[in-house]
Amino acid sequence: MLHQISREILADPAFSSGSLADRLTAEQRQSQWLGAPGATEAELDAMEERLHITLPPSYRAFLQASNGFGPLNRFIWRLKPCAEVDWLVKTEAELVEMWEVDVETVPSVPDEEYFIYGKKQNSVQVRGEYFRGLLLVSDWGDAGFLALNPDVHHQGEWEAWHFANWIPGAVRYRSFAELVQAHLAAYQAIKNGARQ
Repeated sequence: MLHQISREILADPAFSSGSLADRLTAEQRQSQWLGAPGATEAELDAMEERLHITLPPSYRAFLQASNGFGPLNRFIWRLKPCAEVDWLVKTEAELVEMWEVDVETVPSVPDEEYFIYGKKQNSVQVRGEYFRGLLLVSDWGDAGFLALNPDVHHQGEWEAWHFANWIPGAVRYRSFAELVQAHLAAYQAIKNGARQ
């Protein structure tokens, strides 16, 4: 999937000569690859020890394949390498505090509404009590970023969240892999729509 994203981004006029051309490096253009060498077991172990976690399988597999990657699409410009991944509350404390203002007064979203994914999901249906525990895995892109939620598991995976200024709340996925697949599909739809 990462090789497919690389091929499509590198062939996209917006990235080759348009408004997003500065998002690609000369090395990426030459190698035709948007990733980095994969993380070593020592790097992954150090990350897990530093954060006091065990990484979910699809995110760990991503880091093993490419220790940092980007751009992912026209809105998320860089997925962080192991050494830069950290808790959202450590990097964006004011943002987390702002989101948490209503946590104690607003009832939590019930399970039957929260655990809806895909097109029927309501992005407003996020649980504020999870904000402080989110793991930030991307830089800020075009007014948005990606995070993992270790408080919600699906078959061993952690829930993945996409925040953006144009999304009320967050779009949630069952795993990091599902998030990347959805972002690839959305990017292809936008790119193909721009060609018509």
